[in-house]
Amino acid sequence: MLPLGHAALGYLLYSGASHAIRGDTPTEWSVILLGFGTQFPDLIDKPFSWTFQVLPTGRSLFHSVFIVGLVCAAVILLSRRYGHRDLGIAFATGYGSHLIGDALHPAVTGSVQGLEWLVWPLIPADAVEYQKGFVEFFTSLTVTPWLLLEVLLAGGALVLWYVDGFPGFKLLRTS
Repeated sequence: MLPLGHAALGYLLYSGASHAIRGDTPTEWSVILLGFGTQFPDLIDKPFSWTFQVLPTGRSLFHSVFIVGLVCAAVILLSRRYGHRDLGIAFATGYGSHLIGDALHPAVTGSVQGLEWLVWPLIPADAVEYQKGFVEFFTSLTVTPWLLLEVLLAGGALVLWYVDGFPGFKLLRTS
C-alpha cells in the first residue's frame, strides 16, 4: 500500500472505532499519533533497505509481527504511564492498520509467499526487494485496480475526516 492508502485505512478504522466505542470523534492528538503510526514501519524499513541497504527489503524488521508487538506494547505502556493511553492506542491502531494494508493484496490474491515479511527473520527475504530509490519507485507507478482501491479509500477517509471536523488539522496548521 502507498502512504495515502495507509493513512486512509488507519483513519477509517480508528474513527470508526472511536464512534462505535466512545460515541465520539477522534481527538486532535490521537489523529496525529494515528497518522504517524500508519507510516511508521515504512519510515524505518524503506530507507534502511532502499537507501542504506542494511535491511533486505522495505518490508522486514518493523513490518514483522514480533517487532510490531514489542513497539505497540511499549508505546501503550508509556502513554498509559503519562495519562494518555488513548494516544498509545491511536499509534498502535495506525501501526497495525499498516500491516493489514500491506497484507491485503497478497491475502486477496492468495499469495502466501507475499506475506513472509510478517514473520521476518524466521522466514528470511530471498533477495533485496527493490533496486531503485524513492523517486524512481513513485515515478514508475502505474494505474491498477489496487491503486484505484487506495484512491477510493482515501476519498472515503477524507469524507469521514470532514464529518469528524478535521481532527488534527489545527495542530498541523499551528506548528
